[in-house]
Parts: sequence; C-alpha cells; structure tokens
Amino acid sequence: MTGLRQLLAEEAGEARTYDVTDRAVRVVKRRQLVTRLVPVAAALLVVAGLLAVGLPFGGHDGPDPAPVAAGLPARLVAEASPPVLPGEHGAGRAALAYSGDAGWVVVMTDGRQYRVDGLRVDGISPDGRWLLVARSDGTWVLRDLTGTARQEFGGGGNGATTAGPHWSPDGRRLVLQVGVTYLVDLAAGGSRATVPLDDRVCAVRNSGMLVLCPAPLAGLRLADGTTGRVLRDIPAAELGLRPTESVPADLATPMLGPDDRTLFIGTRDTAGRYLVGFDLDAGRLSERYPLPDAIPAAERSLNGGVEYGQPDERYLIGIHPDGPLLLHVTPSRSDPYTAGTVSIELIAKDTGALTTVTQVSRPITLICYPG
Repeated sequence: MTGLRQLLAEEAGEARTYDVTDRAVRVVKRRQLVTRLVPVAAALLVVAGLLAVGLPFGGHDGPDPAPVAAGLPARLVAEASPPVLPGEHGAGRAALAYSGDAGWVVVMTDGRQYRVDGLRVDGISPDGRWLLVARSDGTWVLRDLTGTARQEFGGGGNGATTAGPHWSPDGRRLVLQVGVTYLVDLAAGGSRATVPLDDRVCAVRNSGMLVLCPAPLAGLRLADGTTGRVLRDIPAAELGLRPTESVPADLATPMLGPDDRTLFIGTRDTAGRYLVGFDLDAGRLSERYPLPDAIPAAERSLNGGVEYGQPDERYLIGIHPDGPLLLHVTPSRSDPYTAGTVSIELIAKDTGALTTVTQVSRPITLICYPG
C-alpha cells in the first residue's frame, strides 16, 4: 500500500477496509477534457415506483437491479410536463428532486412529480418535509411541503451560498450560510437564529452542535450551535489524513451520516480516491472505502487536433442508512463524446460491495438526495 492507503492503515488499525472497485483498467495519463459535466456538489439521489423506459447509455438496459436499499426504486424516469408544485396547499413529502428538460422537479413519496419554480433545488430535509429552493434573484425559499409555511433568506446576487445547506440527520435543524450563518429550528415551524461564526459549517448534529471545516483537510472543529463557541479542535493528524492530500471536487464537502456520528470525508492520493468515516464521538476512523476510478475518455482526431470525450465516472451524492451513494455518469454507447447519468450505486457499509440500486433515464442529469 502507498500514499493515503498506507497512512490510513497505520493511523486506523481498527477501521474496516473495503475494496469496492476492480482496477483492471490500465493506467493512462489523464488529459484535460474539452467538455465535462460540472462536478456534482450538492447533495443528489432517487425514488419510487416510476415507469420504465429503455436507457440510452451503455450497459444499463438489462433487468432492473435488485432492491437492496430501502426507499430507492429500480428506475427513475422524468415526466415530460409535470405540473407546478402547488403553493396554496400541502403536497406531501419529497423523496428526491432531479434536474431535466422541465427544469428542477420534485418527486413525492407517492410518485407524483411537480415542477419547482426557481433556479434550482438546493436541498431536501432528511424526512422529506422541507424543500430549499434557490431563486434567480439571489434569495432562497424554504418551503414546508406538508403545508403552506415558507420563509425567505437573502444572499448574493448569483444565488451562491457560502456553505450549506446542511440538515441534521433527524431533520429537525437546518444550517444555511449566506454571508451570515442561520440555524433554523424546523421542529419549531422554521424559527431561525443567527450564529456568530467565521468558519465554514460542514454539518449540524441532532443536538444542534456544528461541525466546522476551516479548510479542506486542515482539521475540524466542533462548535456550540447557539453561541458559536468552539468546543473541540480535531487536528488533521487525528483524522488520519495529511493536510497535503488533495480533495476531489465532488468530495470537497464532508457529509454527516444518518447515525449522527460518522462524518464521511473524501480524499485522493496517487493510488486513487477514498472515502473515510470519522467517528465524532469516539474520535477515530471507523471505516474507509476506496472509490471506483474513472475510466479514461475516448479520443479522436479533429481538424488536426485531438478531441477528448467524457470519462466514465462516479460522484458521491449522499449517505443512505445502508451506505454511501454514488451517481454514475458514463458516455453513450452510440456517441462516446456525449455523457449521461445512468444509475445510483450503493457501497454497502457492512460488506463494501458496490451495487446498482437505481437506473436513471435521460434527460435527468442532477439528482438531489434528501439530507
């Protein structure tokens, strides 16, 4: 073992080790692509009981995958013209949201689909009750999907948050940083308070404690959710990670697992990409997973130059109770220079097995997973 794999083995002898990818692909020099999908940064996913259609991308038009993860359907298909999400009455609870030809669409737990009026869906609470939508005027709307309650947050003109949103695993709290840090008490109908903080928030626990990330892989801080007072510093050495290790763009924000104690952190070294789980209560690494490598892109001559297509890649989109979820993006079989989202895959937390749990049909691109 070399690089981070060796370091983690030395620092966390008790951590479970899973190899979830067959690295039979030859090592090639990565080239800059002419076109790439924007790395998925928000948190992304899939849902229930929708019509099946043939998938346009390679290797995923066979039988439906086995239902191995609760709440995830075999297939996700976009509706051509879904109605607008009603504002005069509740619609139920959301299972996910996706981006397609109709813009952003929220899918309810009963399978109904509604078009969302806004720039994008920025988040769904873990219980599916609350929806956060960014608008083109640089503000956000927090909506109770089971009723009509809503509130707005101001922000920058481009609708970009400083950090967040982050939901507590029990769905009772939301942290949103838009110049100031808001802590929203969802259990109290959405009452909110500001927290004096200079650091970026990367998670909020059920207790209201905030997990702060001053800089990628520079360590963590635990802070009081009311006063912002730092309660504990966790240096990078305690995480078992070197500050010099690079952070993949799609793994730049740590994710708190549904157990409210395991913080998943992504990193990369010369041997590949990894996802490690740090137990905030025990103060040690509890698990780690090598992530599948990208398959190199196709290339062709073009007017005396070379055009590079899309690689076959996977991005972390969330943490399911059964394990981390990956979004699989792959080139079309008929045109390797066109890529699309084809599936959601689960890394089983107990065995480390990588399994397809949901097949995704075009034109769906991004998927927002609750939490």
